[in-house]
Amino acid sequence: MKIKFTRRKFLQAAAITTTAVILPSVKGAADLPNSDSSGLKSMELPKRRLGRTNRMVSCIGFGGGSRYCNWEADENILQKHIDHAIKLGITYFDSARSYGNGLAEERYGKFLIPKYRDQIFLNSKTMERTYDGVMKEIEISLKTLKTNYLDLYCMHAIDSAKDVDVLLSPSGGYKAILKLKNEGLVKNIGFSFHKWNEASRRSFEEFDVDAVLCVINASKYNGNEDGFLPLAAKRDVGIIAIKIMGQNALIGNVSGDDLLRYGLSLPISVANIGMDGFSPLESCVEVGKEPLLSETKAKEIVLKLNFDPKVTKLPYFTG
Repeated sequence: MKIKFTRRKFLQAAAITTTAVILPSVKGAADLPNSDSSGLKSMELPKRRLGRTNRMVSCIGFGGGSRYCNWEADENILQKHIDHAIKLGITYFDSARSYGNGLAEERYGKFLIPKYRDQIFLNSKTMERTYDGVMKEIEISLKTLKTNYLDLYCMHAIDSAKDVDVLLSPSGGYKAILKLKNEGLVKNIGFSFHKWNEASRRSFEEFDVDAVLCVINASKYNGNEDGFLPLAAKRDVGIIAIKIMGQNALIGNVSGDDLLRYGLSLPISVANIGMDGFSPLESCVEVGKEPLLSETKAKEIVLKLNFDPKVTKLPYFTG
């Protein structure tokens, strides 16, 4: 039976759980930090509750994946980039050991953690499936990130039934994940996936997780929006949306901003965006401050996108 969630309930909840401040118009307000020429102070980037973690995190997440790792810049620029993200109100920072063969974690360990560890929510992920593999990799991740704990640690890219079988085996990585949480090295646990299929269903049923990263975008191609989001809401599992712009493959009939607006209109906690420069930081944060779309407007974006998997190939989707 299909479990239905309503956008109205989400909009009501979002109004309660997001934080935003607008100051009344005053003489000289245009001279204040973060103000505009209308005399209104710019609204702060809203925060949302990340499910049962009970942590409030920025609705826009700083993605440390391929775009961030492939961005070439000197160290002064990379530090300024992180500083600017913090200034704009981003508090959720995402990484994985596999991103750039450790480059994302190296950059965070150098430019993010030393200055901002107490201000952020930090996630990393492992592709390891065995107990020993997970325990070895978390040691490397913590050392590289220069932190003694993670706010979230995820089993990464669970897209095949074999992944689940190995993780749940007597020598599987899920036991390691639970042990790490019990010892406080990770505060919350989760997994990531691309398509709502046997592997993701079993993972959700058999792993006791606090948050999940999954593909959410206006193509609605992977089945996650209709198949997974209602179940996650029922269990109060935090949702971190990835591939909102389909790694830019969906931009064309609709803009990247509209794709982001669509994602934020759904019952997710974070829209995790690959950040490879200052422009994406600023534009995504500005969209994050906007009022949420109505159901009618969201449907208009889906119709305008007119997604056809035979025409538009999604680079992250492998089967």
